[in-house]
Parts: sequence; structure tokens; C-alpha cells
Amino acid sequence: MTHQPYFTHPQRFPGNVEGPFYTTGTIVCGDSRYVGIASDCLQCLTPEHEAPDLLAPINKSNLNTHFVKQPCNADEVQRACNALRVCCVYALRYGGRDLDVIRQLENSPLFCDYILDEQGELILTVGPDGQLLPFAQAIANAWRFRS
Repeated sequence: MTHQPYFTHPQRFPGNVEGPFYTTGTIVCGDSRYVGIASDCLQCLTPEHEAPDLLAPINKSNLNTHFVKQPCNADEVQRACNALRVCCVYALRYGGRDLDVIRQLENSPLFCDYILDEQGELILTVGPDGQLLPFAQAIANAWRFRS
């Protein structure tokens, strides 16, 4: 059985380039009508500072944080992981299955769609609605408030 190379999150922002690193997005409505989809990132520029070559620049013509390039080497993976870690609303995510990347992101469901269980098996953390599954939410809550 072959596995999809990465999880396709149901709330993946459509501006992201194909690949395991991505940002989430939310449908935007105005005056009771559909307007579009906006990235969930808050435009603070902190993730863009960490990985300016991987993320779209925020400017007058682009107000949405999203990946325009997937990392291709260890340095770029490190910078992409740094961008995920500094996002204060956890809107940047990793949907891949690379164990080294998952470990680099501290095996946290706040960043990863797959984490390693106690037996070292990959388990999906996200439900079909895009929300963290209850077990993953409990891990994420504990991870957020660790000392």
C-alpha cells in the first residue's frame, strides 16, 4: 500500500505551492456573500522573516502568507520549520511524513499533520473538518503550556 506523500488539509490556503509545507486559510464573507479565501496568518511578517525565499512577500498586492516554494535542502527545511514555530496562530503547517522534519518540529500537532505515537508509528492529527482530533488537541494544549 502506498501512502500519499503529504496530507492535503481541508483548510489549505489555495495560494500555496504543492508540497508538504503550507498555510491554512479561511473563507471570507462580506455582506452575506462569498468574497474569497484568506490565509489564517496575521501578516506580522515574522514567518516571512524566517523564510523570505519560501514564503510570499506581504505587500499591497499580496496580503496572504503562503508558501511559494517548498524547501529543497537542509537549510531551507530548517528555515521553513523556523517559520512554522514563530507563527503565533499556528497557521503554517507541515503535512509530510518525513520523520526528521516531524522531530525537528518537536512531534507537535500544532505544526504537524502527522506525529509519531509511542510505538514510532505515524498517526494523523487532523480530522476531515480540518480541526485537530481530540487526542491531538490534548497534546497540543499540553505542548503550549509546557515550561
